[in-house]
Amino acid sequence: MSDRSRSLHKCDMDRINRVSAILMPWLLICVGSSPLSMVVHTSSKVGLPAVLPCTVSYQLETAHTPHIQWQTIRDSVFERMGEELFQGEAYIDRADVPKEMLMEGNCSLFLRDVRFSDAGIYESYLVVGESSIKNRVFIQSVQLAVIDHKTIKSVKTGEELILDLYTQQAEQMIFQNSNDTSWSVLWERGARISKKGYPKERDGKLIFGAVTASSAGTYKVLDSQGLALSTTKVAVTEPVLVKETNTLQRHSALGKATMSMPPLSLITLFLSFHLIVFK
Repeated sequence: MSDRSRSLHKCDMDRINRVSAILMPWLLICVGSSPLSMVVHTSSKVGLPAVLPCTVSYQLETAHTPHIQWQTIRDSVFERMGEELFQGEAYIDRADVPKEMLMEGNCSLFLRDVRFSDAGIYESYLVVGESSIKNRVFIQSVQLAVIDHKTIKSVKTGEELILDLYTQQAEQMIFQNSNDTSWSVLWERGARISKKGYPKERDGKLIFGAVTASSAGTYKVLDSQGLALSTTKVAVTEPVLVKETNTLQRHSALGKATMSMPPLSLITLFLSFHLIVFK
């Protein structure tokens, strides 16, 4: 081997050693999984927060801040390195991996105001190495399912009916009467409808005043794509009047008193027997 070849070989070995020295503290990461490993499943109702679990145990010999990435098959979701962070276009102001938790090995992704479009498989990676030489270490795959809200309510005639919109994604509410098959629009975001039987919006809720028997049916809150964020089945019952309640109570009391009194024929028989014996 010539002196020039030996010099180049030595330079290559020095470079490899330097890279190894940089990467080794990071590669003490215990991820224990690969992209082919079992996917973790989690779910959230639309409009609520979701947490995609992720844990990375590491022993650092340097003071480097962990560099974490989350992505889906199609999009970049979130990336953090110290104070610097990046949020994908569809996740602006909705995604975060808190720095304090990340420094303790918790790389979980926190999503706010979950949307149906958020459903899918997410992957987390730890980025290691210097700026010129970076590698990604796979940590965890998480499949997120997003489901709608389903509730059943019962209200009395004349009472208020309060229905939750759950999220700013709500754009419309439609209604189907229990005795009908057609749907009618009761509320639209930004529209002002001042008619009897239509709700008022307040603090993320729709409020119907003084419901009637015709208020019974199915209420759906829809997003901009026409997908149902929530479905509520409402039953309307008639209140029991105080006078009717008192009448029922009196009838019940009289019934008990009648049952406790001996029949007249038994009294007559007893008196006749008493007279015959002592005559």
